[in-house]
Order: sequence, then C-alpha cells, then structure tokens
Amino acid sequence: MKNIENLREIAESQLHGLRATPKMLGEIKRSAASWDGRNPAGTRVGLRTATLVIGAVLLLGVGIVTRQGGDILQEEAPAISASMLDSQPAGGGYTADENPTERALLDIPPGRISLGAEQTEYHNLFAKGTGSNFPLVSVDGATYRMMQNPSSISESLLGSTWGQVTEYTTEPALSRGGIVSNAVLQGETVYAVRGMDGAMAAARVDGNLRVFQRVSFAGSAIIGNESLRDTLCDPRDVAAMELSEAGTVGDAASARELMRTLLENAVYQSASVSSGGTRSLLIHLQNGLTLQLMAGEDTVSACGTWSCPEFFEEFAAIIS
Repeated sequence: MKNIENLREIAESQLHGLRATPKMLGEIKRSAASWDGRNPAGTRVGLRTATLVIGAVLLLGVGIVTRQGGDILQEEAPAISASMLDSQPAGGGYTADENPTERALLDIPPGRISLGAEQTEYHNLFAKGTGSNFPLVSVDGATYRMMQNPSSISESLLGSTWGQVTEYTTEPALSRGGIVSNAVLQGETVYAVRGMDGAMAAARVDGNLRVFQRVSFAGSAIIGNESLRDTLCDPRDVAAMELSEAGTVGDAASARELMRTLLENAVYQSASVSSGGTRSLLIHLQNGLTLQLMAGEDTVSACGTWSCPEFFEEFAAIIS
C-alpha cells in the first residue's frame, strides 16, 4: 500500500494539480481510440497532454498493483461469440442444455439469486431462437429480446399497456411500424414493465407472462435523442451488479453508485454490438428482475455499444 501511495503522489505532482481519476483515464482512452496517426496535427502534443498520459500510465500501474495485491488474478476466459446481442437477426450464446452453470441459474426462482464475493462466470440470460432470429417484440422501432430467466413474471410487475401485436412474422426485420413479434402471437397485449421506463416489455408467450429487454436489432439501437439511461433503469432500482471474470458488488449502495457512473459517463459508439465483448454484466434489480449487458475491455453493449472506462475502473476499485 505504501508503494501505491508513493505512485499516487508522484502522479499528482506530475499532473500539476490534476487528479488522476477514472474519469480522466476514460477521456484519455477515448481520445487515443479516435486519434488518426495520419493527421499531422495529431503529432503536436503539448506538455499538458504529456502529463495526462504519464498520469494515466501511473494510474493504470496502481490499478494493476492493487489487483495483484488483492489476489484478483484471472485465468483466460473462453471465447464467447458476440452474437448473443448481435444487431443482426441471429440468436447466440449458450443454451441451458449446453451450459451447466446457466442451467443451474435457471433453476433459481426470480429474485432469489445468491450473491457472493467470489469471481463470477459468464452467463447468458437471453432466450435463443429456434431459427435465424432470436425471440423478440418490436414496438414502434424499439426492439425487445425475450429473456429465458425468469420464465414467468407476476402481473404485479405490469405497467401501462402499449397495445396489441399487429403482425406475427418470422422475419421481423422486414416489417415496419406497429407492434411486431416472432414470439408473441398477433392480438396479444404488450405491456411496459412497471418502473422500467421503456427498458423492459412484457407479453404472454405460450400462456406465460415473459419479460423482454431492450436491445439492438437489424442496425437499429437508440431512437432520436435517447441516452443509455433510456434503455436501462434508474440507479435507485439497482440491488447488485455481477461482472464475469471480475466479481460481484453485492452492496446496494455501491452498485447504485456504479450505475450512476455508467449512466453519466457512457459515450455512444454504434448501433452494433462490440465484437470484443466476451463478458456479461448482470444488473440485478430490486424488483427481482435482471438486466444483461455484454461487456468488453471498457465497453458495454445491449442497445448499441457504449464506451465507459470510468465504470470498469470504479468496479475494479470496489472489489479489490
């Protein structure tokens, strides 16, 4: 710890009063990702930029020492296909029969997931389709993918009525307008999930009330001036967070603070899902439901891909 504090002091002295925070590191990472080496203007780096880079390197060094000091060392994760949340009409991820961990998770009643401090494995809570499309419902351009867990929800979670399915089709990407589904039969009612502000929908499938999460589909993600907040939830509704290959933040206050960091700092990248995403970020809610995002090195994906290095730095600091 003494070595870490010395590194922090050196970083702050080199930064001339600037704080080597996760937010500053996130800005540096995003600037580096968008820099064009062919642009001569990009080579004129001033003293302030140089000290920012030095501070970022020192900050990263501190993070590495902390993780090693806390014995948070990871084995290489198996390669997972990014098609789980692909913006193209295709299913993906493991099925419950293929993944014993996931099969065990499905046996747990909604709202009864046990959280611990141990490192967590990759999970896929989204339902896989039988054909080329994953099961979904599309409401006026916003697409929601059916989740396999929970397999049924209580009517008490239903919010306002959005209307009835106007078209049932095996090719929802070819349909335009109205409420379209390849899982919910024509004429069935589609509801908002209470308190989720459009991030989740619900409808009856084979007699059971199923929940659907907002995702990208066929090159469409956010609509108009929407932000990440419009596709997820209010921080006050978060109960815990679970990041595969990292661990679980079971303290509700810390998880809510992480959610605020994510919503306030995430920068939109694209409508597609990052191909580098090999981890799952599970956001457990107070109502017993769980939101799922695919996570990369410093990005999260569900309804489009969003860059937020600050979130991952804060998550690592909390579990270290």
